[in-house]
Amino acid sequence: MVKGKKSSTGARKSATRTVAGKKTSARTQRVARRPALKRKVAAPKKKVVKAAGPALAPAPEALALAKVIVGIANEKKAENVLLIDTRARASSVGYDYIVLASGDSDRQLAAIQEGVDALLKSQGKRVASVEASPDWVCANFDEGVVAHFFTPDRREQMDLEDLWKDAPRVTV
Repeated sequence: MVKGKKSSTGARKSATRTVAGKKTSARTQRVARRPALKRKVAAPKKKVVKAAGPALAPAPEALALAKVIVGIANEKKAENVLLIDTRARASSVGYDYIVLASGDSDRQLAAIQEGVDALLKSQGKRVASVEASPDWVCANFDEGVVAHFFTPDRREQMDLEDLWKDAPRVTV
């Protein structure tokens, strides 16, 4: 049948053609002539086998400095002083040790930081950077140590101990 002609019932029928032995409408023929899209398939995931990591590189200068900071914090009556070894993740974190300590007031936190500054100055060293607020002092040292001095409420809020729960603790 030709498109537009009426059948015996009076209804218009669309033209059909035979393609590969099947009757198809003109619309289907247009769709059928389009090239099939090739779907990209993701490559299978490679299995990564992790070798046993190398032994932690010793960081004697960083450990010595961290122990000095712990000593000063104890002299200034800091509470819950903790030294955490982060050498296993030092490449992603940027330091080898973290010192955490709590002080009852902003004055005590400042006294702890000033004690650390004075000792480093006497050794010809200095703090790389210090960020301070009334309830938290964060000091970064070039030797691979960072120290956080908190009020107890702020320390509980930040919960760095839980963040580093897998890292070993160093006894001083």
